[in-house]
Amino acid sequence: MSEGSSILPQLIATFGATLGAFALGTVVSWPSSALLQMRSEGEIVLSTEQEGLVSAMAMLGAVFVQIVAAFAFPIIGKKWSLIGLVFPFIGGWVVLLLASNYAMLLVGRFLTGFSGGAFVLAAPAYTADIAEPKYRGALGSTMQLMVNFGILFNNVNCNTNWRVSTGLCIIFPALMAVWMFFMPRSPIFLISKGKTDEARKSLQFLRGKNANIERELEQIQEDVNQSQNIGNIGPMKLFTTKEYAKPIVISMVLMFLQQLSGVLFIYSYLALIFESSGSSIDICVSTILVGAVQIVASIIQTLIVEKFGRKPLLIISDFFVCLSMVAVGIFFKMYENCPDCQPTRLASSTTSLNGTLIEAPFNVSEQTVSDIGWVPLVGLMVFVFFFMIGLGPLAWLLNVELMPMEARAFASSFCACFNWSLSFLVVLFIPSIGEALNPSTVYFVFGAIAAAGTVFCIFMLPETKGKTEEEIRKMLK
Repeated sequence: MSEGSSILPQLIATFGATLGAFALGTVVSWPSSALLQMRSEGEIVLSTEQEGLVSAMAMLGAVFVQIVAAFAFPIIGKKWSLIGLVFPFIGGWVVLLLASNYAMLLVGRFLTGFSGGAFVLAAPAYTADIAEPKYRGALGSTMQLMVNFGILFNNVNCNTNWRVSTGLCIIFPALMAVWMFFMPRSPIFLISKGKTDEARKSLQFLRGKNANIERELEQIQEDVNQSQNIGNIGPMKLFTTKEYAKPIVISMVLMFLQQLSGVLFIYSYLALIFESSGSSIDICVSTILVGAVQIVASIIQTLIVEKFGRKPLLIISDFFVCLSMVAVGIFFKMYENCPDCQPTRLASSTTSLNGTLIEAPFNVSEQTVSDIGWVPLVGLMVFVFFFMIGLGPLAWLLNVELMPMEARAFASSFCACFNWSLSFLVVLFIPSIGEALNPSTVYFVFGAIAAAGTVFCIFMLPETKGKTEEEIRKMLK
């Protein structure tokens, strides 16, 4: 720890890195209103399967970039990796802006997902490198806050022509590149390259000009030397040595719980979900309210994460994710059993199985469904609030915190690749599964997974709050 340090320089550098997370939020939420407008205007006609692939293609791009990130981060560092990825990001938005057919939509989504998927790994990794332990949790959580601001940006523009909002999305990665150009490189990275004088200047900037940084600089040098003495950790050792296998398994479980909560399915199809519910509440208003709740929850989480710790927040988060998904599932079950309700592409009153229509076991009146039309909105507001309290930001934070320095580049990239692979599968197949089995089944499955996750967090998850890298390493041995 540096004596007399200030949080302000660390906050400024973190903000620059997390502008990429804001840009990722626009990528995640782009299909919600864009696909709804394309469907209503008929400008680009897409089937349900094609809509699913357009939404999921960004996640596929995010899978592939993790391989690039695993090699780029140790060689050129997080700062220049973030700046370099801006170019394909802007290229992807330009392709979407000019898109006139299905193929161009796929290319644009892949490119924006490719860059955005790296930002969600590089931003918390850069923040973990530059932040003091007492601020690491709060600053690390700002990544998810910025993702949520990006999501809210598209939700607020839900009635804006989708091409106009696409053009506006170009601004944010460009701004991040300019901001990060003036930020220092990670002191840890610079020391690993033998650039001690540059590392001292970087750390002095990050702790404030009046801070005494020598003790912290010596500690960083010791940590880097220890990691370099251990050497590079290959995939085999990563999964066969307890010191590395335990954190990577915990991180993979958290990534599984995060994505199988259904979060990216909900973000990608939010407007379509509200349309399918038959609720009388305005779709655009509903999406804005959900986005606003995300922001409030993220701010609260940033303020309380260092007070309450990671483990309690994850337990609470998964528990209420379970309750909210069950509540939404119950609503859609009643809607599916309402003969007088208008069927949509995401809901029907009967279940089709192998071409045979199975009559609903009970009928619900249209008035009853109308009376509880608020349930999807409130349920999804509860979902995003508690997801943002824990599962959203803390899965990514722990993906960095749990990993020893020498294994961090490969292990964190591997877990991020696993995360985006799951999100690709969820966003691609859940709409079709919802059509085949009815939406209520999908939400009940999400709820069951969250219930299992609550149990996992209670009995298996370690607490990393306020611990140094060496203390976390000893705890996991």
